[in-house]
Amino acid sequence: NAGATPPTTVPTTNAKASTKATTRRTIPIIGVEIDNTALNLEQEPFTSSVAFMMGNEGSGMSSKQMEACDGFIRISQYGGGTASLNVSVAAGVVLHRYFHWCRGDSCRRYCE
Repeated sequence: NAGATPPTTVPTTNAKASTKATTRRTIPIIGVEIDNTALNLEQEPFTSSVAFMMGNEGSGMSSKQMEACDGFIRISQYGGGTASLNVSVAAGVVLHRYFHWCRGDSCRRYCE
């Protein structure tokens, strides 16, 4: 997709440092969170390069993290179990979908 760059890591230790690092690059920060405004990851809601911010496995994102985000995405889950995924699993799912979107692969066909 035009203008998107492959996933890269911005090495930071907290939300404030992440925000500063991405602001210098003019990259939007997208939080991975179960939120009323979150877009479904399966719909590939990407439009450009982004930085993903992950929350805590148990309690989700802090209010400071959520304030730093420009938008949110969520990972659809099925069944009546917990809505929380291991943070490394969630990051892997999000980065996998983003990688294929950057490559121009049509992942949507599997979800329809």
